[in-house]
Amino acid sequence: MGPDLAPSTMTLREEAERLVALFDGHPPQLVAFLSGQLSVLKQQGQTLLGLCGLTITVTGFSGHNMVRGGVVSVTAMGVGIALILVAAVIALRVLTRLRWVSQDLADSLVDTAEAVIVRRNAQQRALAIAGGLVAAGLAAYLVAVLLAAITAGLVPPGTG
Repeated sequence: MGPDLAPSTMTLREEAERLVALFDGHPPQLVAFLSGQLSVLKQQGQTLLGLCGLTITVTGFSGHNMVRGGVVSVTAMGVGIALILVAAVIALRVLTRLRWVSQDLADSLVDTAEAVIVRRNAQQRALAIAGGLVAAGLAAYLVAVLLAAITAGLVPPGTG
């Protein structure tokens, strides 16, 4: 059976307290752990940005074919690119809003952990939205490609 993907019932404060207890006597490891979680989110943001860039680059090479596919193809391409551009902006905002864990250091390790967890969760939500937009944009883009292929006679209607 797979992992339990149900949302945690812990509050942010409880999560922070639990982490501090787990790393009891090892504050540097706690800070490194929290930094590592933020690094994972930065990598996800970079991956999304790479997908956005790739899609925009491909449009430069094949966009003219989609234009020949007609109004629906052009509309699907436009919607797809717009969604991907919005996703890119969201990912860029996550990537460029730098705040070091050391800036969140408080007198209490629980307060420090909670501050980083709040930031982590906000970044995670933003990247989840960006990921959804990329997926929707790629789906619209695929519709544009298929319509262009059908119009060009490369895919017989009813087989694509």
